[in-house]
Amino acid sequence: MKTSQPHEKAARPDSLQRYCMLNEAYSGEQIQAEIQQQLGFFPPFFAPAMQNPLVLQSLCQQVLQGYINNPLPNLFKEKLSAYLSRFCAVPYCMICHSCSLYSLGMQSRQILELLEASPPTETEVNRHLEFLEKQTNLLVFPEPDSDLETSLLNCAIFIALQDNRADYYRTELRRLLGTTLYQYLILFIAFIKTCHIWMEANPEIAYESDQRVQKYFHDLTEDEPALSDFFINYWERVQRDRQTWAEQQAAIAERKRTETLMRNMAVENLRLARIIAATSEGILITDPNQPDNPIVYANPAFSRITGYQPEEIIGRNCRFLQGAETDPEAVAQLRRAIQQRREIRTTLLNYRKDGQPFWNELKISPVLSEAGELIYFVGFQTDVTEQKQSEQKICEQAALLDVATDAIFVRDLNHQILFWSKGAERLYGWKAEEVLKQNVVELINPVATPQLTAALETIVAQGEWQGELQQATQSGRAIMVESRWTLMRGSSGLPRAILVVNTDITEKKQLEAQFLRAQRMESIGTLASGIAHDLNNELTPILASAQLLLMHPKIHEKKRQQLLENIQNSAKRGATLIKQVLSFARGVEGKRTVLQIRHLVSEIRQIVQETFPKSIEVHLDLPNDLWLVSGDATQLHQVLMNLCVNARDAMPEGGTLSLSAANLWIDENYTRMNLDAHVGAYVMISVADTGMGIPPEALDRIFEPFFTTKEVGKGTGLGLSTVLGIVKSHSGFVEVLSSVNSGTQFKVYIPAVQAVETLPAEEEELVSGEGELILVVDDEASIREVNQVSLESHNYRVLTACDGIEAIAHYVQHKNEIDLVLIDMMMPSMDGMTAIRTLNKIDPQVKIVAVSGLLSNTQIPEPVNSNIQAFLPKPYTARELVKTIHQVLQQK
Repeated sequence: MKTSQPHEKAARPDSLQRYCMLNEAYSGEQIQAEIQQQLGFFPPFFAPAMQNPLVLQSLCQQVLQGYINNPLPNLFKEKLSAYLSRFCAVPYCMICHSCSLYSLGMQSRQILELLEASPPTETEVNRHLEFLEKQTNLLVFPEPDSDLETSLLNCAIFIALQDNRADYYRTELRRLLGTTLYQYLILFIAFIKTCHIWMEANPEIAYESDQRVQKYFHDLTEDEPALSDFFINYWERVQRDRQTWAEQQAAIAERKRTETLMRNMAVENLRLARIIAATSEGILITDPNQPDNPIVYANPAFSRITGYQPEEIIGRNCRFLQGAETDPEAVAQLRRAIQQRREIRTTLLNYRKDGQPFWNELKISPVLSEAGELIYFVGFQTDVTEQKQSEQKICEQAALLDVATDAIFVRDLNHQILFWSKGAERLYGWKAEEVLKQNVVELINPVATPQLTAALETIVAQGEWQGELQQATQSGRAIMVESRWTLMRGSSGLPRAILVVNTDITEKKQLEAQFLRAQRMESIGTLASGIAHDLNNELTPILASAQLLLMHPKIHEKKRQQLLENIQNSAKRGATLIKQVLSFARGVEGKRTVLQIRHLVSEIRQIVQETFPKSIEVHLDLPNDLWLVSGDATQLHQVLMNLCVNARDAMPEGGTLSLSAANLWIDENYTRMNLDAHVGAYVMISVADTGMGIPPEALDRIFEPFFTTKEVGKGTGLGLSTVLGIVKSHSGFVEVLSSVNSGTQFKVYIPAVQAVETLPAEEEELVSGEGELILVVDDEASIREVNQVSLESHNYRVLTACDGIEAIAHYVQHKNEIDLVLIDMMMPSMDGMTAIRTLNKIDPQVKIVAVSGLLSNTQIPEPVNSNIQAFLPKPYTARELVKTIHQVLQQK
């Protein structure tokens, strides 16, 4: 790089190295002496930092790096420094650099011209960049006063004054100069700005103390007296330059903002125009400020709907679309809305160019200026002829549907009722005018069920659904309906509504429930001998162990503990068996929940092992990842029990009973071979035996009611027909594989559902009482004693009664002390139900825990059940008793 020689007072770089390495140990006087020695004098520029050696050292370091050691030509640096100093509020820098320029050979007149020159504009800088682009070698710095130097100086001044608004010009200058030379230039500009900040923070520094001024100022101003005036009026000139520059920059910024805004508005208007032109809705714009409110714009969709071309539309009033059947009242409403400058929505009959009528769903909105003045009306129209015709067809068909006994209604995809037949009025109790536009799910399905969720998913996916649903009438009566849903689509193929046909099967289901209960009792009868055998097996160690403990009171402690554990384990097994039999016998049909088949099959296996002959070996194969199903646990329990009983009867000499389950996805190929199957996920349950098998001639009839291959008196023929009915009610199907003397396999398929299995909670630690008084009522003395010991061992006080009469007497006497009543439902003299009613009349706030070995909480009459806080089925453990008591006492 070609550079000019430094002026005579510039220090040599190598002579300042020690100066750069000054450390914190140096005092201000020592640093001053070092600068004095290296520069020949101590510039007043450094004077304000004398009291802080670190600041003085930093200032000197910046002068060294940014100015003295910067390889840019000294004349170029001084020109740039002098010009930029015009914008510093203190004249020190400008006067000192002007004197430096004079020392480097510039004439006073040239210096004044430089200082008075206007800042370069964006247009001028673009021209200078174009000039630099044409230069072949910018790595050699230009000669003084050349055109190339002038262009570089103007570009440097522009990017220095523009701050962050000249990113493009900085990028271009870096590209033209190269990274190294550009970095020297940026470093020098940063140094000049730092000097200005320092001087404005220390305005007391006198430029007269600087040696450059002392040596050259007199000659400088004498050669060009105007320079003296320039310096004298410096402050006014600085303010004027700053204001002029700020106004210039503000004007440029405003122009750019306006240009950007106009470009954005043009782009947005183009985008809106394209959207309006592409929309399927007809759009009209009218001008209410012209006579007769004529149309000034119509989009292509309006022409497609009406058949009129744009030249036939523009300039006309919209009334040309009206015809003989157009409703005058609707037209009058439109006119009133336009006169009142308000928005309106309506539907009216219009006519196309060819004379064909169409239903026009119309929305008209006023467009106002910021001052509130009416500018336009914008109209949006949608052709709803098809929808109107569909609604008319529905209304025409309604008269035919009203004679049907089934409940028929139409609902849209948001569950709103669109049509409600007379049959629906008769079944549910609501009149059509009461339910139209209401949410049908909230109306007749107050409780969400898995079947309802599955129905909504299936109708969207497959277009149809049928099944059984629990619903409610206007009076709150619970009913069961057989429901058939069909998805209704428009001409475009998109779903529009759902047609629902519901048949009341409440009485039918009640009869079926009675039949199923009777069939369950038949199954229990076939298990009776096995149950008796197993109960005797459990009672034998209880009786024997108890007798040993009574006969040998001083028996060894270890043996005593073993006998007590035998009694406890045998009692638990017997209680579990009785609970399972009672649960199966009671059965509560119609309640569908999300079930894990693995648990049902495991329960059946336990009953089978405890009741079937020991000659039958039971195998179980259940994967841990079985899917969940939605179903009635009692009914599915009955299905498996019936199949297992049939398998037992098929193996009189013994054999193997295999219970298994698996996940299965059924595809379209499978459904073609089995008409009862549907595409989707199923859980398959298999019950297989190694028995005598089913003859081919009987295989096709096994599901017929009252058909049986058993001897007279050993079967009613209702077992398999019950199985088939229950499985079909769960939307499933059954397959049978059998061969004479080679066994039989029944495969039951139940649709799977997506749900999360609820895991059993970990057993909680029992919480003892706080001395509460519990009234224990039971006619069995042993139960009273055990309950009393259990409760007292957990810090409760206990008062006992042998029947309802004694319980009432105790409660009247200790009403203010008794915190809870534990009462058996089956007692002589006065049973539990009567006692509970009486206790509630004495104290409506009494807390009651009911106990029974035969009844369930669902079998207790509602008036009594509503007064019971908890139900505890016999037999129960001490843990269950204490936990239930604690939970009820915590209730408020």
